[in-house]
Amino acid sequence: MDRSPTAFTHRCEFCGSSNAQEVYAAVDENHRISNKVFRYAKCPDCKCIYLLDPPADLGRYYKNDYYEIPTLEHLQKLAAKDHNKIATVLQYCARGDLLEIGPAFGVFAWQAKSAGFCVNVIEMDTRCCEFIRGKLGINAVQSSDPAGAIQSLPQHDAIAIWHVLEHLPTASQVLKAAAANLKPQGILAIAMPNPDAWQFKIMGRHWPHLDAPRHLALMPEEWLSTAAAELGLERVFLTYNDSDAKSWNRFGWQRILMNRFSSKWMKRVMFVAGYALSVLAIPFDRADSRGSAYTIVFRKMIAPL
Repeated sequence: MDRSPTAFTHRCEFCGSSNAQEVYAAVDENHRISNKVFRYAKCPDCKCIYLLDPPADLGRYYKNDYYEIPTLEHLQKLAAKDHNKIATVLQYCARGDLLEIGPAFGVFAWQAKSAGFCVNVIEMDTRCCEFIRGKLGINAVQSSDPAGAIQSLPQHDAIAIWHVLEHLPTASQVLKAAAANLKPQGILAIAMPNPDAWQFKIMGRHWPHLDAPRHLALMPEEWLSTAAAELGLERVFLTYNDSDAKSWNRFGWQRILMNRFSSKWMKRVMFVAGYALSVLAIPFDRADSRGSAYTIVFRKMIAPL
């Protein structure tokens, strides 16, 4: 199979530049659902990286066990272990109506409800929606069109999109719909992989956070902040080194080693080896803006330009 990037240029999906060029030809290393080669382009102007010609059968790359639905007791234990996301939101919005886009089985949505928010979620997975409604008592809108679903809901004081925007074929439209849905002074919190990560520079197409073909696009903070500003949103918080980013740094080292083997025993060995390697790489992974992920918060301050 040909994994060599081509020299053709493409029109950037994010800024419209005609200078985007193919930079990666990757396969599904994380889940090995197929051996198909997926080609990614990078725009030299906005620095966004995106998948060329996403597969029409993208859904098959999300196995039924992609989200293992937990018991309520297990979900509560998961929620008690990591307060980073809810703490970030509470720093800028203490109460009101909150919308989460892509909650999976609802760990953060449960934390937000427990913190006193009136919570809505938009999720495409049927099993997750049934669990969120039935076990968590949270309103779940089932939709594969989050931009359209947002428009059907009342305004919110806070909207959270945790590691979901990179999965969406309509990321720009979702960002626009979210900005329009926010109440004045409302906040939009987003976390996503960082295409400027140090790991990405040394791992290239093998970087686990490229996650072909599930990650349709990787958007740098600069582009996201510029796009948000055009929608009347002001950046009020940015970090590449919160506990979320640190866990994704560790995941990158563990997963790239685990992906080299098929046996469960060797995967366990590489899981431990990857943890050790991640400790050695801390000075590089946490330098400047080179973490594997970033968390950013915007506030709705002014009308769109």
